Amino acid sequence: MNPRRTTLTAALSTAAAAAVCAALAGCSTTADANPAPSTTSTGTATAGGTSKTPSSTSTTLDAVAQEKKDRQDAELVWRKLEGLAIDMASLTPDQAEQEFQQVAVDPQLTRLRSAYQTLTSRGEAGYGQPIIAVAWREPINGANTATLYDCQDGSQAGYLDKKTGNKLTVGTPDTPMTVSLQRTPQGWRVSSFTIDQVNKCTPGI
Repeated sequence: MNPRRTTLTAALSTAAAAAVCAALAGCSTTADANPAPSTTSTGTATAGGTSKTPSSTSTTLDAVAQEKKDRQDAELVWRKLEGLAIDMASLTPDQAEQEFQQVAVDPQLTRLRSAYQTLTSRGEAGYGQPIIAVAWREPINGANTATLYDCQDGSQAGYLDKKTGNKLTVGTPDTPMTVSLQRTPQGWRVSSFTIDQVNKCTPGI
């Protein structure tokens, strides 16, 4: 049986693609017709790209270091969540809940729980791992929310039937994803993400 090609984190079974899309990503389809201007941790977004800001004072240096740390921490949480999307079916309910709490807050936390129930009830599990390519189009600037962009290649990962080993889905390459994160007392957590199921992306942009 040929596996159905689909956005990796948007579908967990051939019979319930729409339901699980809602569980994991909310089934939001977005087309970014006007991409936000790019920036770096030491720059300010402008219509033409990036303008450098002075970095001669300790305050500026501290801000640059904080921006770098925030981005690293937020990206790490996103990578952990994507790993869970593949591995969650191998966890006990208690283990899964502990892992979910480490990477997500509502509404994404509730979606992860729902996706876990879908996988385990249908006897399905993930295989492979998606390749994540994160880009930052706007700085965090010390805020309590952040947005990162992932041009994800899920073409070597998907979901299979645990009994037969038959692959049910396989991910798609160059899939644009927009990830919203929230700063909590425990660190960054994913609050939601959307998948552009129409357009393709270029990693790193």
